Amino acid sequence: MLCGMTPTLLAATGEHGLVSDTVGMFVALLGFAATVGVLTKFVKIPYTIALVLAGLVVALLGAAPQDLKITEELVLVLFLPPLLFQAGLHLDLGLLQRKAVPVAALAIPGVILSTVAVAFVVTFFLPQVIIDQHGVWLPALLFGAMLAPTDPISVIATFKTANAPQPLKTLVEGESLFNDGTGVVLFLILRAAIVISIASGAHEAGDEASLSIVAGIITFVQVVGLGVVVGLVLGLLAFWLLRRLNDHVLENAITIVLVWGTFITAERLHGSGVIAVVVAGLIMGNYGSRLAMSKRTAETIETFWESIDFIVNSLVFLLIGIELQFIEGGVQRLIESKVLLAVACTFAASLIARAAMVYTIAYTFGRHWPRGWKHVVLWAGLKGAIPLALVLGLPESPLRDFLVPVIFGVVLVSLLLQGLTMPTLIRITGVSGQDDNANS
Repeated sequence: MLCGMTPTLLAATGEHGLVSDTVGMFVALLGFAATVGVLTKFVKIPYTIALVLAGLVVALLGAAPQDLKITEELVLVLFLPPLLFQAGLHLDLGLLQRKAVPVAALAIPGVILSTVAVAFVVTFFLPQVIIDQHGVWLPALLFGAMLAPTDPISVIATFKTANAPQPLKTLVEGESLFNDGTGVVLFLILRAAIVISIASGAHEAGDEASLSIVAGIITFVQVVGLGVVVGLVLGLLAFWLLRRLNDHVLENAITIVLVWGTFITAERLHGSGVIAVVVAGLIMGNYGSRLAMSKRTAETIETFWESIDFIVNSLVFLLIGIELQFIEGGVQRLIESKVLLAVACTFAASLIARAAMVYTIAYTFGRHWPRGWKHVVLWAGLKGAIPLALVLGLPESPLRDFLVPVIFGVVLVSLLLQGLTMPTLIRITGVSGQDDNANS
């Protein structure tokens, strides 16, 4: 019997199907990311920055497998929910409430101002083929919305080593979490209009007028509101279940179901899966961990989601480099004069818009902020995993080919310039070592 089965088993191992190829690709990417992580322990470069550079090297060497396929479902359904849940899981609602006004101002008016400012600048760089298909403002606003979310991962790591006060960490994390939510919702509304224009073959600039501003605002409110409701209902349901269990493995499994179940349910109901996941994460992190979980369960869930966050961020940063290999013109697009100029101008526009909002908030609502806070908050608006994930979620088109190298360039400049100089800024401004009870 065994002798008869052996040739069949050996033959099967020589054949590669979809599942084995996918698993092999995942292991290879994660192994590469882990190798980069080990190297950063010796060269003292922030891990996320090292991953961006590693992704660029992959593209430069043309080392990515030719049959790799990145779909929008992979990005928007698989990658975004755990990134947002993990952020909400560690955010202190008590501290956040004391920073509610500046966080809300940065997350809503700040996102809108940044989106419009970046959109205005990028209109000067849009290729004619994109303008013919979508008009000027629709793709420009989409680009601006993509760059509105911030990524505090590298900054928070720097804050820890530089002994920055906890209230400042909460302000930066809270802003990032909620502007991720508003920025992604705005992006998804604009992306839907882009997809419709691609499907319909619209090519006149006037077609972009079909995206009514009033209708867009109404849709935004409905989508966000429904997302909040779904997040509350499912988050409280998970909280109720966890209070009645004492099994750390099963409870961790419930949080996994909660993350993707909340996202998918909200999206099926035409709400914001992003906002729903954020709300569920806040409930689990602030109430579930204290009132519904044992110490062992809380430690298990925290370790698990930190690992998932590491894996997802690693894959996103590497995949953007791989994607550069397959766009028209390849990685050489990054050094084209027009791309470099677009990167420089859009990064500057984003920074100027953030400065206008941060300093306005600081002088209006943050008059009691300790010395140096406003400068650190300005410089902490790094671009990272979310913009990269959003650009990978676009359908294949000339617009996507134009945006990928520009988005990658802005993220690269942001991480290198802001990420590497943050410790120096914290030291110069005197933020390091300030009292954790500093008033906001």
